[in-house]
Amino acid sequence: MIGKDHKVIYWNRALEKLSNIPAREIVGTRQQWRAFYAEERPCMADLLVDGAMEKVPQWYAGKYRKSELLEDAYEATDFFPDLGEDGRWLRFTAVAIRDSEGRIAGAIETLEDITERVTAEMKRLETEQELFGVIEVSPIPTFVIGLDHKVIYWNRALERLSKIPAQEMIGTNQHWRAFYAKERPCMADLLINETPEIIQEWYRGVAKSKLLEETYEAEGFFPDLGERGRWLRFTAVPIRSSKRALIGAIETLEDITERKDAEQKLIENERRLHSIIQGFSIPAFVIGKDHRVIYWNRALEKLSNIPAKEIVGTRQHWKAFYGTERPCMADLLVDSALAKIPKWYSGKYRKSDLIEEAYEATDFFPDLGKKGRWLRFTAAAIRDSRGDLVGAVETLEDITEKKLAEAALKTASRKKKNPS
Repeated sequence: MIGKDHKVIYWNRALEKLSNIPAREIVGTRQQWRAFYAEERPCMADLLVDGAMEKVPQWYAGKYRKSELLEDAYEATDFFPDLGEDGRWLRFTAVAIRDSEGRIAGAIETLEDITERVTAEMKRLETEQELFGVIEVSPIPTFVIGLDHKVIYWNRALERLSKIPAQEMIGTNQHWRAFYAKERPCMADLLINETPEIIQEWYRGVAKSKLLEETYEAEGFFPDLGERGRWLRFTAVPIRSSKRALIGAIETLEDITERKDAEQKLIENERRLHSIIQGFSIPAFVIGKDHRVIYWNRALEKLSNIPAKEIVGTRQHWKAFYGTERPCMADLLVDSALAKIPKWYSGKYRKSDLIEEAYEATDFFPDLGKKGRWLRFTAAAIRDSRGDLVGAVETLEDITEKKLAEAALKTASRKKKNPS
């Protein structure tokens, strides 16, 4: 169970046993991902806590469904190679927890180890008839070739993707036509030829699967597929008999064009934002939803005397302004904790008249520079095209000289009124 801040509240004994991680190491942290993944990424419960249901397909594509029994709940099945010695298959359900006012307060995720069941099912599906039955109705474009390189199966999903009906393809060795303008081997052909060592010559970036033996995976752009070409992730694996004799090969394809387009747009947007932020003469920094610094521009490097390379990727931006750790204005916006702004900036802030979801404040920072500095700062929330909160930007203006001039003017005015 996790709270709104993604920190683990409860980690039961059964999960301690499954993950080999004691509760005392996890409770109070955001390290729940360690039980299931080699690198940090959101669990299903994290997505529900953020109300980011639209991101579920990004992380669990083809593996999840909305629960038919529980509201605000999603179910999924997946293989976790980093769990246990040989990996484990889990069926997991995550459900949002709401408070009395209907607001999301946390999420609970339950997990069922179904490894033995899945293993048994895989063995059951070894028979050709059952395997091909699954292939035919699979939403994943798939084809199967025999030792003679002729197509045995060409499923409906691949018919839709390639615009080539199965009746034209089955019994021929023309499967290359779906992907290339000129005849050349597909990955499945290379496995049939038992020449995996030359796969690299045809497919740059190919990698052996971490999950399946004798399996190869790759991504590529196919300019002859569709009107404008398509990006595909494809996996090829040899088919062997119960006696381990090679009898064919199967190749599956996933259309990842939309994901690639989105990634490219994100890269372009990040480059554009980076250029804009770096070009600011005003000190500025940007943090993500996880409070880690994404950008720390040159003007802020100069003001804080902290180089970007020390701060980017960390949650240490507070060090530029305070002697002890505390939230900056941007942190409060990232957490949507507007109610906490008065606690940290009482009498010093106001809501921006010009920018939506932005707050302005003026304060003295005794730990900034030799004698402290007066700053006027503005923090604004950053949202993506779907309106989801993805981070915050904070700009800072050094108004120390202005403040000193105002103080000097007041002192001179008092002396003029009271010369004695």
